[in-house]
Amino acid sequence: MRFEMLLSHLKAMGLRSCDSSPCLFTGVLIPGEPPIFVGIYVDDIIYFSCSDKVEKKFGEGLSTIGSVDFMGQVSLFLGTEFTWVHHPDGHLSVSLTQQTFFEQLLESLQIQRQSSSTYLTPYRSGYSIDSIPFESMSASARDDLQLRYQSLVGSLNWLAHTTRPDISTVVSLLAQYQSEPFYWSFRCCFICG
Repeated sequence: MRFEMLLSHLKAMGLRSCDSSPCLFTGVLIPGEPPIFVGIYVDDIIYFSCSDKVEKKFGEGLSTIGSVDFMGQVSLFLGTEFTWVHHPDGHLSVSLTQQTFFEQLLESLQIQRQSSSTYLTPYRSGYSIDSIPFESMSASARDDLQLRYQSLVGSLNWLAHTTRPDISTVVSLLAQYQSEPFYWSFRCCFICG
């Protein structure tokens, strides 16, 4: 219900949701000024405009629907860390990383990070992927392995779609084995470190 109220309010402000993602909004709040871009996840909102006036107007409009905590320039959103650099010429740049998310993923899977790959991608087209032959195991052990594997592939997919497009080919290859995971798949995943 809160999302519907927020959605209605954003539309009243003149914003429209993107066709490909209904939680992303854009629009012009002040004629002649740059547009604003707004992302929503549950009750977290991130927004950006090239104009401080537009961002201020958005904040004022958002405040009219209830209590809102403005936390300043975003530094962390949905597991993505933002590092902002203000250049002497007035330009602003931002770099995105999910290093903390990745480290927490390794820790949750009890995997020790031993080294990083120096390749842009660990998979070279045309080469077969080695695998460990199928091993017999109990149904419960197989179910546990499958659940762990699916969780890992989902987390890697999140990384690939947000800040690590360079691992998307390998994640796609690993996703093919979600119903029958083999031990090699775990080792292969972390070559891309």
